[in-house]
Amino acid sequence: MSLNKSFPLLRDTALDTQRALLPLWETSKLGTILLARYVRGLPSDYPKLIRRAVEKLGLTYLKLGQYLAMRLDLLPEELCLELSHLYEAASPLDFQEVKAVIETELGGPLAQFFLEFDQEPVAAASVAQVHEARTCSDERVAVKVQRPGVSRIFASDVRDLRRAAALADVFGIFGASSVLEVVEEFARWTSRELDFLTEGRTADRLRHNATAHEVVPVIYWGLTTPRVLTMQFIDGMSLAQMISLVREGREDLVLARLPSLDLEQTGHNMAHASLHQVFVRGFFHGDPHPGNVLILNDNSVAFVDFGIFGMLTEHYKEVLTGYIESIAVGNITEAFRFFSKLTIPTEQTDFRAFEREAMAGIRGWYEASKRPTSTLKDRQMGKYFGEMLGAVRRHRLRMGIDTLLFWRAMSALDYSALSMSSHFDLLRELRIFFKQIRPGTVDRLMNVLTDRRFETDLAELTTRMPGYVSDAFKSLLDRAVIRPLVVRESRETYPSDLTSTRCLAAALVGLSLTVAALGSHIGTTLLLSMLSAAAIFFSLSLIEARLR
Repeated sequence: MSLNKSFPLLRDTALDTQRALLPLWETSKLGTILLARYVRGLPSDYPKLIRRAVEKLGLTYLKLGQYLAMRLDLLPEELCLELSHLYEAASPLDFQEVKAVIETELGGPLAQFFLEFDQEPVAAASVAQVHEARTCSDERVAVKVQRPGVSRIFASDVRDLRRAAALADVFGIFGASSVLEVVEEFARWTSRELDFLTEGRTADRLRHNATAHEVVPVIYWGLTTPRVLTMQFIDGMSLAQMISLVREGREDLVLARLPSLDLEQTGHNMAHASLHQVFVRGFFHGDPHPGNVLILNDNSVAFVDFGIFGMLTEHYKEVLTGYIESIAVGNITEAFRFFSKLTIPTEQTDFRAFEREAMAGIRGWYEASKRPTSTLKDRQMGKYFGEMLGAVRRHRLRMGIDTLLFWRAMSALDYSALSMSSHFDLLRELRIFFKQIRPGTVDRLMNVLTDRRFETDLAELTTRMPGYVSDAFKSLLDRAVIRPLVVRESRETYPSDLTSTRCLAAALVGLSLTVAALGSHIGTTLLLSMLSAAAIFFSLSLIEARLR
């Protein structure tokens, strides 16, 4: 970044530099740690020193540390891993402060909105704390209340971070990487987490698209504001607690709490819900660590805490689907081809070296996952994600935040799978899932031909044909496509011999109709329509012969 571009942000830096940087230097010596990076190298325990420093600096820096924990494309893996251990446990607010926030936000006394309100919080973190309550209609709810002054503190800290980042960019402290860009993205990221209306809308959207065994709490919009979020209380066991008990061999305690639980079915439901969010809907929970996942007695999986979410375009969904599908079946070359589409090369990128390193990571995970003697650590997908994202950083490529959230979601699923490995095979779940959502070519064509919408599309196509051909075509269409569709709906499956005939008929009809649709000259259209009719006659004769 040039000095001219940075000047507006640097104008007031002279007065504010001490206030902005003093906490980093004096309170936790973080400035000393970072300076050592360029003077004499970092100490071996620098990740722990930085994490402890961040924990002392308050809300904004804690959130910044959590954000940077995902940026494996910018920071060393060991530092990201340490920052991922940042916890938000905080001393609970005095109940009178909680009550004051609720009454100010909802516009009336607490008793006007809740029959009961537990004064002791279920959980307390740096941004908010959660209380159990009952609405006036006697419904059990969880009420999330934001701490007073959080937004003001965050806005003030971000202004300081912007100034410090602009100064770092002017002097090129981090090379070609723009620190200011990172700060701006972090500010956008955290701002939406501080708005409980956004969190509520995220929950609604996830619930609307939920699978059969996926639970997302209902939001009580009449009791929700930007600083108070009221949602359905989900009564279950956190996945974190379950994993801890399973590791200790105390599955009996899990079953005592959830007597109808089937751990294998639960693992399947959790995998299907997570994969469906990412690969089908493209809108997913961005922080599904085991503490944010609850297991219910009927083997359903519930997600909570929706402050972080990811969104994928159709293009990125297809790329990520291709990548995971390829790695699941061991197609290493194709997996890398898809993976490379997720990266953004820079002028400093050595793509060939990146390709060699990334493919080694992909191959390592696949081979370890298939080797019976591999340890849990060797088979952990997150380990190889980290190695590959380390290759992205070393070879100066970049990734978008939603792509990084995808890795985070997949790593969380992988961690859960390996923690309950005797009940949950992630590779098997991946194969089952992709077989369901990505059928083979013939299956896809069959799905099209047996879709009711196909009848409408074909009828519309006949409007492009001469009248006498159109009438004949409609008659043939009824016999060749619509009647067999009715036959299919009356049976659970096709006989195997009829299936093969139907596939051949589908290929002939599909090819002919595609060509016919492209004809523009009336003579060409007539000729191609006749070819389509011939294909249908041939298909019909084959089908009727088999039905006899």
